[in-house]
Amino acid sequence: MNALENMVLYIRRDFMYKQAENKIGMITKTIETEVIVCGGGTAGIITALTAAENGAKVILLEKGNNCYPPRTFIGAIGSKVQREHGVEIDRNEIVNELCRHACYRVDQRLINLWADESGEMIDWLESIMIDNGMKVTLETDINKNMDIKEWSTCHCFYNDNTENKKRPVKILEERMKAHGVDIRTRTPMIQLIRDDDKVVGVIAKNSDGEYIQINASKGVVLATGGYSNNMEMLKELNPIAAFNISSLPLTPGVTGDGIKAAKKIGAEMDLISTAMIFDRGAVKPGKVAGEPFEDKLFWLGSQPFLKVNKLGERYTNESVPYDFCIHAASMQPGKVWCSIFDSNWMEDVLEFHTIGCSRVVLPEDIEKYPCNFNVKIIEGMNEQLLKAGYMQQANTIEELAEKLMLPPKTLEANIYHYNELCEKGEDEDFGKTSFRMRPIIKAPFYGITVGGNLLCTLDGLRINTDMQVLDTNIEPIKGLFAVGNDSGGFFAYSYPELTPGVAAGRSMTFGRHVGKYLADL
Repeated sequence: MNALENMVLYIRRDFMYKQAENKIGMITKTIETEVIVCGGGTAGIITALTAAENGAKVILLEKGNNCYPPRTFIGAIGSKVQREHGVEIDRNEIVNELCRHACYRVDQRLINLWADESGEMIDWLESIMIDNGMKVTLETDINKNMDIKEWSTCHCFYNDNTENKKRPVKILEERMKAHGVDIRTRTPMIQLIRDDDKVVGVIAKNSDGEYIQINASKGVVLATGGYSNNMEMLKELNPIAAFNISSLPLTPGVTGDGIKAAKKIGAEMDLISTAMIFDRGAVKPGKVAGEPFEDKLFWLGSQPFLKVNKLGERYTNESVPYDFCIHAASMQPGKVWCSIFDSNWMEDVLEFHTIGCSRVVLPEDIEKYPCNFNVKIIEGMNEQLLKAGYMQQANTIEELAEKLMLPPKTLEANIYHYNELCEKGEDEDFGKTSFRMRPIIKAPFYGITVGGNLLCTLDGLRINTDMQVLDTNIEPIKGLFAVGNDSGGFFAYSYPELTPGVAAGRSMTFGRHVGKYLADL
């Protein structure tokens, strides 16, 4: 191990001991249960529901005012809906691709577990959703001619009211309650309780501000979502992410509670800092990455439009995964870029045919494919960005450059050359996929400065294949489990977004696995 790795390892093992100790007031009540799930998000809901369905007595603690809606793009293989669509994914091929994406700094046994159990998880979830009037769709029309392989893993549940984003969480909440889950909102976990070498419960703070003790005879599951909204932790553990983003996720309660509590009792954490960062953070002209953060998103940021740096120069292949664009921009002035496009952008986006959550379709195709928005909704979002001064519109490239605070002559020269390459049908400069070489020729022209928007952190507590949290000797800590973004061992360096939904699929699959495991104890 070299000196840098030694330093990183020391920081990552010892960071939380610099945090102030939690001061616990008088315990006003003690409650007995079998399973405590700390966190009511994607992983926590599935954990609590599965444990309860299998006969366990469960208390779910949620820091916020309500449970957080599970992610809607869910990655899995071997599902019934995939079989119905004739989709066959080679288990070992996709597992090894996920390992390769992480330079194999992962526990492959965890990725094997996702591959082996995610299909059953989706089948179970599908039966619940269909019984409640929802439908399932699968992304089957992936591109076959990409430099990096795309996978048909993305499952999505929807109903006729596509704006009712809370419906899946309401269905699952109702089902949890029907199976006896005690859901306590505005009740964060404050501290883990140990008896000798075993975690036996938690101290929490209820909605009245009182400290309560909850004992769990079978186990405590950490599902608090990682640490993406704790800037102190982010700067210390993942400075590359902290200083290369322009916006934070809309999850203010995700502040590392589970990871800090586990670290305090000797848990090990991933060595490599990893985050899910998408290329959709809108910033105003002249702005650079870092604080103060913006709260606007440019959803078309993930589309492979021409990208130029603050010098007006093209610098990268734009047809790459989301965070690859951000990595490339981190080498450029200000760590941001400008996306440049013209009035043919709707046709371009449909031709680009991106997959996963960046996908944009025609209004009539909204129920055919997993997607968030159709082109008409995106058009309205762009208009809002124009009104707010983020997106710029101009009748000439020179005028656009001035509005974006870019050197006009340089931008003009770069666009002229880019259009020449588009006409040739081959990107001789950066090797961009040929069918995504779309010229910028029809006025008015558009541009917007873009940076990375952080969705979540992906480096978490080390776990085994039963989700038991491991200590610094890589031995299980009795009674303590972790799922979702509180858990690690699955991702490193970069998020593999061309396996769409794999993060949510991992969270739900592991939540279901540990729910069954705990119920059987």
